[in-house]
Amino acid sequence: MALRVPSGRAGRPWLAHRIDVARRGSDVLEQKRQALLREQQRFAERLAEATRDWERAAGEAAVWLRRAAVLGGERPLALARFHAGAPADVELDWRNTLGVVYPAEARVRHAEPPRLAGLGGTSALVSAAAAHRAAVASAARFAAARAAHERVSQELRRTSRRLRAIERVWLPTHERALAQLELALDEGEREEAARRRWIGRRLRPRP
Repeated sequence: MALRVPSGRAGRPWLAHRIDVARRGSDVLEQKRQALLREQQRFAERLAEATRDWERAAGEAAVWLRRAAVLGGERPLALARFHAGAPADVELDWRNTLGVVYPAEARVRHAEPPRLAGLGGTSALVSAAAAHRAAVASAARFAAARAAHERVSQELRRTSRRLRAIERVWLPTHERALAQLELALDEGEREEAARRRWIGRRLRPRP
């Protein structure tokens, strides 16, 4: 990292100001990093719960689908799929936390289900359709929870990289430059003082 430090004494306040700004920025980033760590943990717990709900709902849907196939045969299933209507719509509520925009809630809107009894379906087919609708809703909540966790984790990584760059590169580079400048200024002042003493002795009248 090459610095273009103003020459002479002007470089001292210039470097001191940049160091002060970097230290305050480091404090702010550390506070944000800690807050993001807490948010990441909260979203991780939410994701784990959503994962369990989705796996449970998907398992129940699979069980009811097998029951419907055994009890009613494949034809009612094929008719139910044909008359199922439009795909489900997912609506997301977005929020902003610590500069991270993430899906906070997911709602599923299903098309009006067909009258399965009129298609020759059994009660197992009705239960299978309901279980699949519940599984779709659980899948939407799982997807939203995973997206939220990923977005917070990405922001945490970015914040950590910026913090490391300041603490490991920016600050050390400026602090070394300030130390070198202070040393050079001190040496220059000593040389100037010695020169003045020498000139003073040369100009002093001899007795």
